Order: sequence, then structure tokens, then C-alpha cells
Amino acid sequence: MFAALPLLLAFLLGAAPVLAADSWSLDDRAGHRLSAQVFEQPFPEYPSGQRIRLSVLDARTTLDHSADLVLGDSTGQEWSLPNRSEEMVPRDGSSVPSGSAQFDLDALMPRPSEALPLRLEVPSTRGVLSFNLSPEQVMELHAMGSATPAEPPA
Repeated sequence: MFAALPLLLAFLLGAAPVLAADSWSLDDRAGHRLSAQVFEQPFPEYPSGQRIRLSVLDARTTLDHSADLVLGDSTGQEWSLPNRSEEMVPRDGSSVPSGSAQFDLDALMPRPSEALPLRLEVPSTRGVLSFNLSPEQVMELHAMGSATPAEPPA
């Protein structure tokens, strides 16, 4: 029963991600907390590719679904990841959840160095929230460039 719990949670939260990474907890030391999950886009009606979904863990923050996610390293290099929040809901006009946003990780090219600090600048209705990634999270983003997507079920 406990083995099926992660699959049930993924189903309840939306699509069951393929190539799922461990969920990350992000804290900006100003009280804003997010969780992040990396996965392969599972829906055939949207372009394939890797996504990062951010979800707020506090009730006072609403994410901006019109702005890109910006990542930057300590050398000044920046990446702008297109907002793909519309992929989280059916194309029937449903509104995107205000507490979650989704971004296209395939735009993270070239992949950031695993040796440099990396920060995420998350668009929100409270302005841009800035989160520093841990060395393990940076290494995971760097390694994604060599990951191959899982084959779709036959």
C-alpha cells in the first residue's frame, strides 16, 4: 500500500511526471517557500520536453503565469525559461492554479555549470522572489542535459 502512495499523490496533483526528480524545497529567507519538481511533459497535446513546476508552500504568495523564470549564475550568465503554466490545466478555459507555475527547462541551454552557484528568480504578484539553489540542485540541473526522456508506454 505504501509503495502506491507516491503514484496516488502524483495523480491527485496532476499528471504523473516522467523523469521525476526529487522534490526540492526552496526558501528565500524572507518567509517565501516553494517546492520544485522536474519532470518530462506527459501530455501529447503540448510540446514534449522537460518542465519545472513550482508550487508555493505559503498562502500569501501567488505566482505570475505571464512571466518567465530567470536563472542566473555567479558569472552573470542568465537563462530565461518560458512560462508553460497553461499546460497544467485542460484546454477548456479552466484557470491555472494561482499557487503553481510551470516553466520549460529545455530553454536551459547551455546547461549551467555544476561548479557555480545558481539562483532562481520566480515571478510572483509580490514581485520577483529570489532563491539560491543548493549545490546538489545545481548539479541535478547540469546533469539533465545528458538525461534521455523515457519512452512513452506502448
